[in-house]
Amino acid sequence: MVPVMTYEEYRPFIARFQEFVEPDVVPISKVNNLFAPGLPAFIAHSSGTSGGLPKWFAKYGLHPNGKRTCCAVMGNVRPKISNGTLCVISSLLSKKVLMLTDPSGETVIRIPVCPVSTGTARIHSGREVSSDRSLLLLREPNVTNPFAVYFIQNFKTFMIMNILFALADRQLGCISCVFATVLRDFYRIMEENWDLLIHSIENGVIPDLEGLDGLKEHLQAYLLRDPRRADELRAVGRETAPDGWMKRLWPNLRRIVATTSGAYATIVPEMRHYLGPDIEIHGMGITATESYYALPYHSLDAELYRLSDGDDFVEFLPLGENREPSLLKPPWEVVAGESYEVFLTTHDGLWRYAVGDIVTVVGFDPRDGQPVICFAGRTSGDFRLQHTVIPEKDVIDAIRAAQPYTGAIVEFTATADFRKADVCHGFFIELQDELGPEACLAPEIVKTHLCSANFNYAKDVEGGRVGPPTIRVVRKGTFMEYREWKITQMGTGLVQTKVPVVTWDKELVAWLEERVDAELRATKT
Repeated sequence: MVPVMTYEEYRPFIARFQEFVEPDVVPISKVNNLFAPGLPAFIAHSSGTSGGLPKWFAKYGLHPNGKRTCCAVMGNVRPKISNGTLCVISSLLSKKVLMLTDPSGETVIRIPVCPVSTGTARIHSGREVSSDRSLLLLREPNVTNPFAVYFIQNFKTFMIMNILFALADRQLGCISCVFATVLRDFYRIMEENWDLLIHSIENGVIPDLEGLDGLKEHLQAYLLRDPRRADELRAVGRETAPDGWMKRLWPNLRRIVATTSGAYATIVPEMRHYLGPDIEIHGMGITATESYYALPYHSLDAELYRLSDGDDFVEFLPLGENREPSLLKPPWEVVAGESYEVFLTTHDGLWRYAVGDIVTVVGFDPRDGQPVICFAGRTSGDFRLQHTVIPEKDVIDAIRAAQPYTGAIVEFTATADFRKADVCHGFFIELQDELGPEACLAPEIVKTHLCSANFNYAKDVEGGRVGPPTIRVVRKGTFMEYREWKITQMGTGLVQTKVPVVTWDKELVAWLEERVDAELRATKT
């Protein structure tokens, strides 16, 4: 029987791609036919959200993640817009480029190490790293960004350039990004840099920003002076209090493509405020680094997905069971209403791999019987403290339960709060607006919700083994600053960096503590 697999079993083999004879030079003999026939098209690296170093995964074939799924996801990311243009907030940057050499030392192929979204887009469009220099001169039809935008390394400059070319185009019909947090950074940075953006559009001048060396002239070629568009934008203004600011900026804007399920769901109310009621929000699928194993069941339903058929094989382990191969269930044996941990066997060389996702089966697609699932969380997002393991979903639901008291929470992370003898579950939250008048009740609401959801947590609270939860409110923009900070520190993808639901990173906790504006704490029982 094929055993289950974790990254620890995979690590010694993928490490061959890191055994350099010279910097970034790998002999083909070490890696040929390693996980699948031939050589990988690229190496996908994870974001390192859980706190460790980014993981590497070899991605093979003309269509990484499966032909049908790859095409479907790319179709979601880059939808055909019949009337208008498309802004794709994406990057073509690689963390590094590996040179694979033959026995004589000649380079046979160059393989990028990059986020899976970058590598998939490259392979799907046939853009190899060797042609990057020629891409800098181009812009795709009906797309706002010149290719030079996709090669900007500085996070803030990258976002400003995405916004600038989008604002300059009054016909913008769709904005596509990987995660809802990317769109949030988009409109927050647009607010902060409004005057600079309008001045640039009016005068047709790319501003002097950090990280534009070698790129500015290519960007400048596509920004024309447009006083009329600048006047239109000034007439709308920077006033974001009324709903629908982005619809007023772009009357033709009809669609947003972004992941808004799971932990990203807390951002949706703020997104809806900026977008207004009429702009549709479409999902793209479950796009894990290891596999694109599920697609939206319906494009307008952010919560429901269906398994991708015909590509990678998915198995399910009932929650609470040991990771024994005999306990894994194929898709036709799962039960509606039950939750499972996901295991993947892929054409990229993973076998019964514990991807770390938890899903709940909600039904079956009447067209072909494939399970319809909702994403319930990550095993790495479980909150483990004292005798209690609180699943990620319960952590998210507890925060949602607090929102009627705190005001709308757009982003958060949780961690163990060791500041007092009675260790407790601590939350850092960022609000859309100001604290609600009954915000002091929020910690008690979180405690009540967790007690009702988790018997062991209730016993730990009753026995005094954990204290009541704490909630600290960080200043606005903190989590966007975190993404920028992590990109700089870790070199992760510009649009891939995520805020963990639960963190044990002491450096991150200390960083957040410096940005606390207010604290709420329940009375100990």
